[in-house]
Amino acid sequence: MSLAIEQLEKDKNLIAYKQFWKFIAEDIKENIISGRYKPGKRLKEAQLAEKYSVSKTPVREAIRYLEGIGFVEMIPHTMIRVSEINKKEVQDLYSIQNALERLAALEALPNLSAKEYGEMEECAVLMEQYAEKKDYALYSKANNNFHSIIWRASGNERLVEMLQNTHERIQRFYSVPRRFPDKFKELAADHRKILEAIAQKDADKLETLLRTHLQKQMKYILDVLQKEKDL
Repeated sequence: MSLAIEQLEKDKNLIAYKQFWKFIAEDIKENIISGRYKPGKRLKEAQLAEKYSVSKTPVREAIRYLEGIGFVEMIPHTMIRVSEINKKEVQDLYSIQNALERLAALEALPNLSAKEYGEMEECAVLMEQYAEKKDYALYSKANNNFHSIIWRASGNERLVEMLQNTHERIQRFYSVPRRFPDKFKELAADHRKILEAIAQKDADKLETLLRTHLQKQMKYILDVLQKEKDL
């Protein structure tokens, strides 16, 4: 092997190692969203490093990222734990997401192509199928793809960044409605109505449907949190 090729292999391995923290972060996120790691659960760097067969460095990178989007909290010199979900945070983030989603939809409406509309239809079909099968991880992925098409079609890069950031934070709340599978069928059905408004180029109807859809999500989460608090 030549020195150039050997160096290239080393560079590729270094890049892979540096990116591995993203895999760890996504896996921890899914464990939190699925409910396997419940709010308040303590996470230990050494145990995570052993689980993923890595040093503590990529684990720390993953934890820093998760702290930045609210999934975990670091208590200095004490512990790392999964963040609790509180009513005020849910209301604040959904209020932001609601405003941003509606703005993106209004900017995207004149730009959405037939190809993009077709992709959104495919996502809507997948959401209905995954809701029926109770496969919430894949439902969430199809849901994210559906809304992401609208975001990108807005052509507003800064708006897309803000939406992605807020969405990452809101994902933490998905652990709540996953415990109530029937709610997903109703949310999946909303996307058919959103598609109709897009096909009709009805901006007012689209804005109203998105507002109602996101308010419904928020209400499901707050209702469950209240019930569990009352137990």
